[in-house]
Amino acid sequence: MTEIHREIIEHPNAWTALTANKSTFSRQLAADELAALDRLLAATRAHDPVRITRAQFEHPMVDALMKEVRDTILSGCGVVILTGLTRERYSDEDFKRIYWGLGTHLGRGLEQSRSGDMLGLVQEEEENPTVRGYRSSAALGMHTDAFEIVGLMCVQRAETGGESSLASALTIHNEILRSRPELLAPLYEGFYFTLQELQFTERPTTAEKVPVFCNVDGMVSCNYAASYMRRAAELRRIPFPAELDEALKYFDATATRTDIRAEFMLEPGDIMLWNNYTHLHSRRAFKNSPSRKRLLLRLWLEVTGGRPVTPAFTLRGRSFEWIYGAPSAAASAAAPASH
Repeated sequence: MTEIHREIIEHPNAWTALTANKSTFSRQLAADELAALDRLLAATRAHDPVRITRAQFEHPMVDALMKEVRDTILSGCGVVILTGLTRERYSDEDFKRIYWGLGTHLGRGLEQSRSGDMLGLVQEEEENPTVRGYRSSAALGMHTDAFEIVGLMCVQRAETGGESSLASALTIHNEILRSRPELLAPLYEGFYFTLQELQFTERPTTAEKVPVFCNVDGMVSCNYAASYMRRAAELRRIPFPAELDEALKYFDATATRTDIRAEFMLEPGDIMLWNNYTHLHSRRAFKNSPSRKRLLLRLWLEVTGGRPVTPAFTLRGRSFEWIYGAPSAAASAAAPASH
C-alpha cells in the first residue's frame, strides 16, 4: 500500500464536467495533416494495418501531431479527441490503418482477447462466451482498462444510444478527500482481482491485492473495476471487506455525478485517446438497426516512460498477457464459460 495522498490535486487532469467537455478535448486535424496521412496510407497499403510499425508511419506532420497528443495525455488534461477523419474521405480499412499507425507513436499495441485481436472490435456480438461487456449492447458502468493509454475510434454509431462518458480519477480523489477522507484508506489498500477469462484458469485471482488508488512520486493513479474485486472475493470464498464496499459505492456515486463526468457522442472518424491511469470511462446502452450497427475500434497501448504506478497496477495487464500468451490457459479459460 502506497502512502495516501492527502492534498487537493491541482492539475489539468483534475477536470470536471463544468470545465471540460468534448469540444475542449477535441483536436481538429488540419488539411496538411490529413494530406500527410493520405501519403502514409498510400505507402502502407500493402501491409496488414496491425503490422505497420512506427518507422513505416513517420512523417514530420504526423510526428509533431502525435508528440502533441502524447504530451496532452501524459502531462496535460489526459484526453484527446482527434476529429476531421470522415467516412466520405476514408474507408473502414483506411480508418484501421490510420488509427493503428497513429497508435504506434504512443506505445505498443497489445492483444485484447483470446482470438489475439490487436484492434478490439467494440460491437454487439451474439456469441460472447466470456461475457465481455464491450461485446454487448448493454450499458457499461464507470471503469478503467488494463494499460496506460486506451483508445476508441468510432466507425459507426448505433441507431440510438451508445453515448460515451469520461471522468477524472483525480477529481474523484479530490471529492473523496474533501467529503469522506476516511474512505481513502480502503481504496489505497484495494483487494484481489479477477477477470472474466482469468476466473476459469488455475490462477483465478491475483495473488496480491490491487489498489484502486496509488501514490508514486507524488502522482496519484487509479485502477477501478469494482465487479472484478467482488467476484474475486467469491472465488476466494472470503467476505468482501465492508469498508471497501462502502468506499467503492461512494467512489462510483461520485464518478457518475453529472457535475463530474463528461458525456458525449463519438461520431464516425473520431479518435478518442486517454490516460487510463487517471480516467474512467463508460457508455450508455445502445440499439442497432439493420442499417446502423455500432462499431468502435479499441487500442490498448503499453507506454514507455509513462506515469509511475505501483507494480500491483500492472497485474491486471500481465494477467491478460498470461492468458492470451498461453494457448492451454486460454483454452481452459474459455471451456467452462457455459457454467
